[in-house]
Amino acid sequence: MANHPSPKDRRNTAREQARQIAAAQAKKEKTVKTILYAGIAVVVVAVVAVVGTLVWQSSRPVAPPQAMVSGTVAFAAGEDGIQAVQPSGEEEGADVSDLPTAADSGAAEGAAVVKVYLDFQCPGCKAFEETNGETLSTLAEDGSIVLEYEPVAILDRQSGGNEYSTRSANMASCIADSGQSELLPDVMLELFAQQPGEGQTGMEDEQLLSIAESAGVDVDAEVANEDSATVRDCVTEVAFDRYVESSTQDALNDEGLQGTPHITIDGEPYQGDWSNRETFAADLIRASGQS
Repeated sequence: MANHPSPKDRRNTAREQARQIAAAQAKKEKTVKTILYAGIAVVVVAVVAVVGTLVWQSSRPVAPPQAMVSGTVAFAAGEDGIQAVQPSGEEEGADVSDLPTAADSGAAEGAAVVKVYLDFQCPGCKAFEETNGETLSTLAEDGSIVLEYEPVAILDRQSGGNEYSTRSANMASCIADSGQSELLPDVMLELFAQQPGEGQTGMEDEQLLSIAESAGVDVDAEVANEDSATVRDCVTEVAFDRYVESSTQDALNDEGLQGTPHITIDGEPYQGDWSNRETFAADLIRASGQS
């Protein structure tokens, strides 16, 4: 006659089965939690690494382009017209050692430093250059003045969303960084000649590069910027956007810039009438002590 488990034995068996099921479930949940926490940890580490990289990139000094100091390029008398010279002022990391000083270039003793802040999207800057560009080049060529230009970007909102002010100023930086800054006056002249209207979409990269090439720039020349190989790459990658932004903010915050064109003579704002070519030229010559 078969022995049947007693009620007590059945209860003990049921308890043991329930304990085993609970233990298996707990082990499964622990494994899932371990995998989940490990995944979260990996994500957190990745996020921290990305954030850390972005913070480091945003906080590290922006390396200036060659031949520029605080966003400025300078020109003075040379053997064959005007030539690029060392801009006045100082900037950490700036490398202008390959350029002569204005005095070594041929600028007269006491030649006034005439600085023009401009935005390539600015209609007033176009009018200024059309009126006085030739005068400035002539006075720089004969040693009467040292001519400085600082492209800034304060009118990005007026270029149909493609940040033309920043991108055109960036191209000037790229050209300077390739050692071809002596070509910038011709590049600037053509940029203003083809200036997009306010509110219209700014020129695309290939249009900008075409203007540079028409002025004699070798767009396949290498640049010093570590993130770009050539002028073309530098333009398409907008490699100096942070530099343009930084130098523009410095001009607004520290140099008294309120709008463009803004002209200073030996660091002091020009208060005369630049729309009158003869008057403006006479004021520059007077500032250089030649009258």
